[in-house]
Amino acid sequence: MEIVINSSSDNESISVIEVEGRMDALSVGEFEEKVIPLCSVDGITGYVIDFSKLIYISSAGLRALLKVAKLCKEQGRKIAICNLAPEVHEVFKISGFDLIITVCENLDSAKSAVA
Repeated sequence: MEIVINSSSDNESISVIEVEGRMDALSVGEFEEKVIPLCSVDGITGYVIDFSKLIYISSAGLRALLKVAKLCKEQGRKIAICNLAPEVHEVFKISGFDLIITVCENLDSAKSAVA
């Protein structure tokens, strides 16, 4: 799994996190290690996780994502995910995660949701 973290070019208070590959028991530690510290960065009020390059998410990946979402909420920050592949989106619907975390169709709508 590869994780790339960028500030939004049009809004410095939004951090865009790109996740590539598989998010499963083998890779979830890296996700938590890189993303959890971001939840308390001064000046960042919103987080967008771009899953356009994510090909698979397991229950361990969902659990890590829930952990990040809870931390963001505790810090008073917004979080949204976007660009889910149909198979990944189906997992989010079946598990009810689309009711817990804002799911957007594309990066622009996700940025608007957390602005």
